Amino acid sequence: MKKKIEEFIGKKIDKGLYPGCQVLIGRQRDVVLNLSLGSMVKGSTSQIDRVNENTLFNLESITKVMVTLPLIFKLVEEGRVHLDDRIINYIPEFGTNQEKEKITIRNLLNFTGGIPLDDPVGCEEAALKGDLKKAWDLHYNQELTYQPGAKVLYSDVSCRILGKLLERVIEKPLSLAAKEWIFDPLGMKSTMFNPQDKENCAATGKSDSGRLLRGELTQDLEHYLGEVLGSDGLFSTAKDMFVFSQMILNQGIYKGQRILGEITVNKMTEGVTNSGVYESPTSYLHYILSGPKTWFWEYAFSPHSFFGDLVSKKAIGKMGGAGTFLIIDPEYDLIIVYLTNYGQPERTLEGEEAWNKFQKDIDVMGLCNIVLGNLE
Repeated sequence: MKKKIEEFIGKKIDKGLYPGCQVLIGRQRDVVLNLSLGSMVKGSTSQIDRVNENTLFNLESITKVMVTLPLIFKLVEEGRVHLDDRIINYIPEFGTNQEKEKITIRNLLNFTGGIPLDDPVGCEEAALKGDLKKAWDLHYNQELTYQPGAKVLYSDVSCRILGKLLERVIEKPLSLAAKEWIFDPLGMKSTMFNPQDKENCAATGKSDSGRLLRGELTQDLEHYLGEVLGSDGLFSTAKDMFVFSQMILNQGIYKGQRILGEITVNKMTEGVTNSGVYESPTSYLHYILSGPKTWFWEYAFSPHSFFGDLVSKKAIGKMGGAGTFLIIDPEYDLIIVYLTNYGQPERTLEGEEAWNKFQKDIDVMGLCNIVLGNLE
């Protein structure tokens, strides 16, 4: 398997599809393959810039399943929140009309709250000027695009709102809560928001405003909001992500540290949670926007799944928009981490053609098929 994966990745790096990557395969509680290949910086041949196992990658939306989702369920098992609690119970200013007053935590976890895909008009400008109160008020005041519970529509806006809800309940910044409740107990020392050592981060190009994306988020709005969000912001390594994933496969425990209860983990990772409202995917873009999900996880056993043709019906996965992927398949006791610095400048992935190119170039489907097809 190792030789096949090295050839698979090597061809992509040689073609210039992305500069570098980490690939980690975990099976039955062991790391069976851990590769670090290529460069942290496009075009660099310097040894200093070589990807190693300690290089941090921008996880983007994987933040949703490694921070926001487990923190919500941690509060659930502590009896501090309930999935059917209304958002206005915690963020009263969100309730700007009767429809929005009905929206629950469950709605936001399933992307069925009716909250738009697009960021609120004027939000980036307000955040750029340092007026964060206005930027968040625009989040809370945004009009819905459809009736809550009527359909599935992916929305970073809804995840940012959940992040704020968490901070109000826990009374700590999201970054500190994640560190104290998840990362420190698991020994995940290379997982963080706002990494200070930018030189240890894989670069992913430039933002629309021209920022160098090395240890910083892709989207300018999220950068101006402070980069500690319920939607995005996390940086990590493949080996740390293995630890988190193994905790999930172990039903909430890792090396004696209990992070979540067994029943809680099952509730958080099993089955399609948006049944009855998701749409049968007709493309990769449709899959991510409106397809079957297990809360914030993508349900991997689906048409147009990113995760290949051989995953089981129990498999879940998540993609980060800078070119990072995590797959957990309990049926095979399998973890696949595939982190690249392909990058996603904000407006390059508009429409089916560009999205298809992103998937074809990185080809996580191919990697998953190689791994699953060569398990022993």
